[in-house]
Amino acid sequence: MPRIGGQRRAGRRAEILAAAKTCFSRLGFHRATMRDVIEEAGLSAGCVYTHFRSKREIVDAIATDRHVREEQAITAANVERDPLAALRSVADGFFTDLSTRRGIEERRLAVQTWAEALLDPDVLRLVRAGVEKPVAALAEIIRRAQKEGRLAPALDADALARAMVALFHGFVLQKLWNPRVATGPYTAVLDALLGALATPCPIAPASPPLGDLGR
Repeated sequence: MPRIGGQRRAGRRAEILAAAKTCFSRLGFHRATMRDVIEEAGLSAGCVYTHFRSKREIVDAIATDRHVREEQAITAANVERDPLAALRSVADGFFTDLSTRRGIEERRLAVQTWAEALLDPDVLRLVRAGVEKPVAALAEIIRRAQKEGRLAPALDADALARAMVALFHGFVLQKLWNPRVATGPYTAVLDALLGALATPCPIAPASPPLGDLGR
């Protein structure tokens, strides 16, 4: 088989992962097979197996790519001068992603891996990494807000970060169970909760509210 360049290889990899997300979303992780992925991608078996030797490798790649994007989004938000605006930016980005087809497909697979993590130590390791890294990054922003007097210093930063992640995961489940659940009212409640935890800061500009997604 002739060797292909890095850019073309990356493109093929993306095609395979996109096909896999569609299959896993439609059929479920356990029911979907490598043959289903190959047919959905419209590629040869040899091409697909050159990139991924098994369905597990594909699942790991999808989860890892999503985790990297989430880490990058939180890191990018942390450059905001106002740490509360940074937290709102993170939340806005997460909920915006949930309104896309890609976001829904990835979350459908994520929920399936949550269940699998209770039985498989390797999947558990992957799932925990996908939670602990965002929690740590959010806690860093929260500590900055506390240091600047924007959030009550008595709050446990790690616990608050974990609560934010839990609120998002809880909404993911509700959105997957019932796609008609509106995002806008939920983000408005989260914005109000964050505002209730904030301390007055007369010299800082007001943070913009979360977007009116789903309204």
